[in-house]
Amino acid sequence: MNAAIHEATIKRLAGLANVISALLAAIPILDPSTQPDALHTCASMAADVADELEKLTMVRL
Repeated sequence: MNAAIHEATIKRLAGLANVISALLAAIPILDPSTQPDALHTCASMAADVADELEKLTMVRL
């Protein structure tokens, strides 16, 4: 059961990383007034992913 939970968590984090990547790639074509918010969103999402990854490194299987 733990392996399935961890696999689902990893897949979710990989999906979030893909969203972050896509948003970062789109920033140059966004309206300049929305770029700072988009960067902030990327930073926030990346921090969430990093926090989750940190928690996973502390889990003993």
